[in-house]
Amino acid sequence: MSNLDKELEQHRNQLEQWIKALGLPQYQPENTEVENILGFTRESLRERSSTQLSEDAIILAQYALFLQQKNNECNAFIRWSGYVAKRLPGEDRPKLTQWVRSIELRIDRIAYLTRRIELVGQSISGLVRARYNER
Repeated sequence: MSNLDKELEQHRNQLEQWIKALGLPQYQPENTEVENILGFTRESLRERSSTQLSEDAIILAQYALFLQQKNNECNAFIRWSGYVAKRLPGEDRPKLTQWVRSIELRIDRIAYLTRRIELVGQSISGLVRARYNER
C-alpha cells in the first residue's frame, strides 16, 4: 500500500468517526424506490393517497440528505488533498491529481441532483397541502 493509500484510508476513517459522533444516519433509500417516485406520471400522482405522497416526499428528502453527505465527503476530500499533496512523494502526485479531477466532476453533478430531488419532494408536499386545502 502506497503512502497515498495509507493517508486516504486514515482520512476516511477520521471522517467516518466524525459522522458517527454527530449521529448522522447512514441511511440510503433504495435507488429503485427513488427512481419510481421521480418517474411518477401525472396520472400516478392523482392515484396516490396524500399519505403515500407524504411518504414519497420523505423518501426524497432522505435521499437528498444522503446525496448532500456524499457531496460533503467529496469537498472534504478536495480540502484534504490540498494538505496531503505537499507531503507526497513524486510518484503519488499523478494518482492524487487523477482522484481530485474525478471528485471535482462529481461535486457539481451531486449538488445539481440534490437540488432537483429536493424540489421534487417539495412539489409533492405542495400537492399534499393543496389536496388538504380543497377539502
